[in-house]
Amino acid sequence: MPQYVLTQSGREVVAEVVPAGDGMYEVTLEGRTVTVDARMVDPAVCSFIVDGVCYEVHVARDRDLYTLLINGEHYEVAARNRRVRAAFSAGGRMLTGRQVIQAPMPGRVVRVLVDQGSSVKTGEPLLVLEAMKMENQLRSPVDGVVAELEVVAGQVVATGDKLVVVE
Repeated sequence: MPQYVLTQSGREVVAEVVPAGDGMYEVTLEGRTVTVDARMVDPAVCSFIVDGVCYEVHVARDRDLYTLLINGEHYEVAARNRRVRAAFSAGGRMLTGRQVIQAPMPGRVVRVLVDQGSSVKTGEPLLVLEAMKMENQLRSPVDGVVAELEVVAGQVVATGDKLVVVE
């Protein structure tokens, strides 16, 4: 059974995911199993039906890191299988080198918090993106230097647009 370690705000949860056919999955989290009907609405939006409740989830992925917008709540989640998690815990770096930060959803850049050439630490806010009447901070996935800054405050962006490059 495929197992994944989900990390959100420092909290880790083991998820077991079993395909049940035709977009259906049996997902077990913390001993509770639910049937999930999962469908891609477009390349950056998923629809999940869990226990009869529909969730529209806007998703942006950068390797094993996901930025999610669910019912107006913003989440940053890392999902790794147990083998990759073990390597990471042993000191392996999951993200290295040039990182391109893209818009996880359409919106408007409210504030740019860094300048080109600025040194940044992992988790440091780079800019604030307003989408669906929510302000979302986009953070640096690695320690590095802002090599490219592609946006300015007030600029409208589409899903997948390049915003910042950190090297």
